[in-house]
Amino acid sequence: MESIKLSVDRSKIDPNFDGYKVSMDNIHFESKKLEQNICLRTPSNSMVTLQHMKVFSSDNQLFCNAIEGSESHEHLYRILETGHIQKMVYDKKTRQWDISIVGNIALKGNETSAFPTNLLFTNKNIVVASNGLSEISVFLAVSGSNWVNMLTHKVTENSGISLIEARIIDEKLNILVYEVENDEKNKKTRSRVHWIVVKLDDIDYAENLSIEKTTEFIQKGHFETCTFSNEGDIVFLSSEKPHVEGHEDASEVTVLDQSWSQAENIITVRFKLAIEIAQEDVKIDLTKTAIKLILKETTILNGKLGGEIDENDVEICADQKENTLILKLKALDEKKWEKLIAIENWKMESLENEEMKKMDKEEQVYGADEPMEECDEADSTLFFYWVHRESGKVISQCDVSGSQVLFVRRDCMKPANFCLRHDVDGLLWSFDGKAPSHVATLQAFGYVQASKTTRLWSGCSPNISLACIVEGNNRVLLYSQKVEISGSLSNRKTAQKVSHVSKQYLLRVDCSDPIRGVHLTETHIFAATKEHIHVAELTL
Repeated sequence: MESIKLSVDRSKIDPNFDGYKVSMDNIHFESKKLEQNICLRTPSNSMVTLQHMKVFSSDNQLFCNAIEGSESHEHLYRILETGHIQKMVYDKKTRQWDISIVGNIALKGNETSAFPTNLLFTNKNIVVASNGLSEISVFLAVSGSNWVNMLTHKVTENSGISLIEARIIDEKLNILVYEVENDEKNKKTRSRVHWIVVKLDDIDYAENLSIEKTTEFIQKGHFETCTFSNEGDIVFLSSEKPHVEGHEDASEVTVLDQSWSQAENIITVRFKLAIEIAQEDVKIDLTKTAIKLILKETTILNGKLGGEIDENDVEICADQKENTLILKLKALDEKKWEKLIAIENWKMESLENEEMKKMDKEEQVYGADEPMEECDEADSTLFFYWVHRESGKVISQCDVSGSQVLFVRRDCMKPANFCLRHDVDGLLWSFDGKAPSHVATLQAFGYVQASKTTRLWSGCSPNISLACIVEGNNRVLLYSQKVEISGSLSNRKTAQKVSHVSKQYLLRVDCSDPIRGVHLTETHIFAATKEHIHVAELTL
């Protein structure tokens, strides 16, 4: 399996960033009351796991068709509590709305386990909708005001699904649907991702579409999200490898028990394993002070040892009857070891990185010495996994353990962009190529977001000139990355003249209902509440 590393483009990080200047510009929202309410759902008493909370925390009930939009008009959609899909076209010049109903979905079902509704747009005028219960619907937008339902598919017998992504790849509609389920065997909650492929060959003349195949992935541990690569593979962001339902990854090794002992200068380590292994499954890398032990593709020991060893005197024995692996190391002296692994490898790398940042001032970014907030928790174990479209097996992985996911930005024409925290900044990663590439930096956005304990939504504009955070009290914070200065302006500390500054703008939606949907462009920001649509023009 290929290992991929993230390569930070230092030219896209400003080491001299001096913070956001608070703008006093008067930017306000204009509001329009709508006749019907938006469909809103909240977690029930049975939805108490972290995975349930993630679904609701990422809920955005204002949907945009970017392909349909233009410089003069923005095309937005809501799903109403009646199940009707409402289209709202905003004329940027006249500031007027044109509102109509284009379709509907069935919302009846077990509301106690319902997830929020979803609406995803693709090219070829195909739209995918989810009722948040158990069904998805595929529409053909034959005109701007008429959607034809081409397929209604029951994804699961359970209730509670959420659309992740829909893209047309190789002339087929590929849909990713997510659900949270209880693992009865292990008494834990796990994630199930449904990959649905819909044939489009006969879309021009058939009355209905048909499903070509469905594949279900089981995701144990923490699951963040996933996206399609341009090759049609699926990229998972999670703590553990996903696998196809009924096909456990044979390369995965589970250690049931591990113990070690020392007799004089002989260190003996025993591993009790869940599966049978052979001698050829074992790979070991040694130095006098460190070890990395890999069984098949699973690393079971990795780090700095509790003492020094003779790297040329190592004994490994695999007992296939007992599913046990025994490792014997010879220490250079008989001094008693306090620990087998003095410090794990990922901790060593973290400490080394911190030392490098302190020594290399040229690569140090703004605020690197600022402490992490209590609410600013990073995921201790987190990987990108590339799953092959045909075999369903993991073919590549990228370790991003310790990184915090700030937000995910989706585009119906290409893979999602992931914004990960790097020191205080937010780094935007593109998955257009074989390896992720660092395409932009949101200055100090990781540090800014860490203090927003009532945050409802985070994101950025399509051209990445604006970052945005929406808080629970209907406060909207905009962070302009670069605003050109008219006239002469100098930095007080360095006396250097500057041509641009970064600004922070504070807006507020004057409504008693909380914001439940957001859409941000370079020129406007839209917000949806229960019965209103709000818009502010951004002349920044």
